[in-house]
Amino acid sequence: MTLLELKNVSVHYGRIQAIHDMSFKVDEGEIVSLIGANGAGKTTTMRTVSGLLNPSSGSITFAGQDITRMKAHIRVIRGISQAPEGRGIFPGMTVMENLDMGSYGRKDRSVVANDLERVFDLFPRLKERAKQFGGTMSGGEQQMLAIGRALMSNPKLLLLDEPSMGLAPQFIRQIFKIITEINKQGTTVLLVEQNANQALARAHRAFVLETGEITHSGTGKDLLANPAIKEAYLGVG
Repeated sequence: MTLLELKNVSVHYGRIQAIHDMSFKVDEGEIVSLIGANGAGKTTTMRTVSGLLNPSSGSITFAGQDITRMKAHIRVIRGISQAPEGRGIFPGMTVMENLDMGSYGRKDRSVVANDLERVFDLFPRLKERAKQFGGTMSGGEQQMLAIGRALMSNPKLLLLDEPSMGLAPQFIRQIFKIITEINKQGTTVLLVEQNANQALARAHRAFVLETGEITHSGTGKDLLANPAIKEAYLGVG
């Protein structure tokens, strides 16, 4: 069943067109990856899905409802949550306070504690450091906190924008393992990632973006095996 659908979406920054007539679907239960070079339009696409940018044309449907002009904070309540590029944690707040911020719009407070336990099960280090200020944590720990905070809204769709950026290799492996586990627990994931190897290996389906347009699509395995993709994005040729 389709959870998210973009139809002929275009996005402009002033006179500059960043996204050109883009259409794709994300089905319930999938991990879908968007890969591409810097400036390809990946983050613009994510910000448009989350409501931080408005499309200049086209439509976005989520769970059967048109959300094209819906405000970003309402989208969070409806089930779309984002861990943004650069993590965007609150450095002057503790881990616990950051996680509390993730659940601010929820009315089902009785089950928020269960979601907190889920986050702590996924990220035991956050539980160990619940009283530590976010700004004093390592990059990998801050990324865990950003994902944990996004999960505290109990999303149907989790948007992850460059979760491995700037992380040491051991943290990258750990983050992607946890992304797969989050998906196995029932959360649909839309992933933007420059580490194309990991992104395609984890994805059920994937799309390649070039200058704001989708140029390739297929299963993660198919794109991993595609010679053009290997040469352009995997350093193999």
